[in-house]
Amino acid sequence: MVITSHKLNREIEKGELRNLYLFSGEELFLKEESLSKLKAKLITPEKEAFNYNILHGFETDYGQIIAAAQSFPMFAEKRLVVVKHAEEMESHKLEERIENKKLDLLLATLENYLKNPSPFTILIFIYNENRAFWDTPMERAKSKKTKEYRRKEFKLLQNYCTEVSFRRLSESKVETWITEYARDNNYTITPEAISYLIDLLGTDLTAIANELQKSFIALGERREIGVVDIEGSVGRIHSHRIYELTNAIGTKNIAQSLKILHRMIEDGNKPLSILNSLSRHLTKIASLKDVRKGKPSPQREAEKRFKSNAQERLARQAAIFTPEELASIFQYLSSVDIACKTTSLKHQFLLENLLMELCQGKGVKINALSR
Repeated sequence: MVITSHKLNREIEKGELRNLYLFSGEELFLKEESLSKLKAKLITPEKEAFNYNILHGFETDYGQIIAAAQSFPMFAEKRLVVVKHAEEMESHKLEERIENKKLDLLLATLENYLKNPSPFTILIFIYNENRAFWDTPMERAKSKKTKEYRRKEFKLLQNYCTEVSFRRLSESKVETWITEYARDNNYTITPEAISYLIDLLGTDLTAIANELQKSFIALGERREIGVVDIEGSVGRIHSHRIYELTNAIGTKNIAQSLKILHRMIEDGNKPLSILNSLSRHLTKIASLKDVRKGKPSPQREAEKRFKSNAQERLARQAAIFTPEELASIFQYLSSVDIACKTTSLKHQFLLENLLMELCQGKGVKINALSR
């Protein structure tokens, strides 16, 4: 059975919990949010040391997981056992088991528990990759038998666990999520501020939540967040650096573009968030040049709210790029975005490689990196 994170959260509120869960999908923030709600529902702070276990797949095996799950709760009705990086369970023994032809025995160990889980334990397997994790370069480098085993392992968990899908949210759903997040913290946020926040940070929920928390603190007694409040916490500095980065790309200044990128990362901006912001900024420029004729531009309405000096700055940057250059940049941005979400390559490396390609044409092609 596959359910949404929204349905899981409703079931947690009602206390309708299951013994086995499989968390899949790319949205890490929502996974942690649901996990926190489960923990708050089941575990009191004074009993946490006895009834809450976090294990990591890359340093644990099925035996340790089952032992933790079969332990009885102390002074409580339930235990909570969480296996993070579940896609790497048994990693240190897997190749040895392949050589000794004991894979079926290994899977049987896991299946025996899944068939008859402890009624006193909530066991959660959290996958940090998307469903195509076995198609990443890291997995392709492994033996055929290892990849086949991982497929069987994942299928086994799907058969016995309630799978909760944490897919990355679309922009429209992120807008709704921001409104609800502010409301849950007893604040409201204007539609303009929501658009501006997504404009700056893309759909990265972790980055958005961090900036909203900063705004909550800065508001004092006020309860409504406007564009000015977002500008005060992140907007001006972030948008200025994206503007600088776009200028450096347009003038083919690789040294300056890498310097700005590294400065933004040092300031705590995640590479994927930077990529989203750069893409959205270039989309505004493209809309001014009518590069994407015939396609709706969600930025047009947002642009109407910009101050005249911001419009002038956009127009100046638009003059730097030809339509052909922008079309090529968007194609490469899309490749890097996919690589960030479906490969094991470091996001910072992918962005540095992107800048080298855009400024000098010397970046390694992403499709070559993925082979």
